[in-house]
Amino acid sequence: MQEILGAITVVATAMVKFLFAGLVSYGMGHGFVRTLIYTAIGGSAGMLTFYFSGKALLEVFRKRYVKRSQERTAKGLPPKRIFTRTNRFIVRVKQRYGIIGLASFAPPTLSIPITAVLAAKYFKHDRRTLPSLIISVLIWSVVLSTAWSFIR
Repeated sequence: MQEILGAITVVATAMVKFLFAGLVSYGMGHGFVRTLIYTAIGGSAGMLTFYFSGKALLEVFRKRYVKRSQERTAKGLPPKRIFTRTNRFIVRVKQRYGIIGLASFAPPTLSIPITAVLAAKYFKHDRRTLPSLIISVLIWSVVLSTAWSFIR
């Protein structure tokens, strides 16, 4: 029972804050292989969960935005600005680095949920998005499990 709770704890930590999942696993006494497996499973499950739930949530927000824009136009008010300085910065970063850049650096630094939602927002039509994110999580799982094994 204790092993199952330990595994669930590590998987849940990897789903939310991937960077520290290896540390949690080693702190519970797991070895390298278990840490690698648990962080890979947790990171992949988190990426899938937050990607698809983020995609659905963003669609709800998009429909709400369209409805409010139509109401605003019906009242005779001017439409809100679409291209702001922030939006231009996001477009520039998206064009320069793409999904590969997001998948390469974001999972351990930003966290799995934020990375997945950003990917769902800006790269939902690219068929490489989900495989890139999963492969990135697997690679980072190896890197972080190895790094935490030397630190512990």
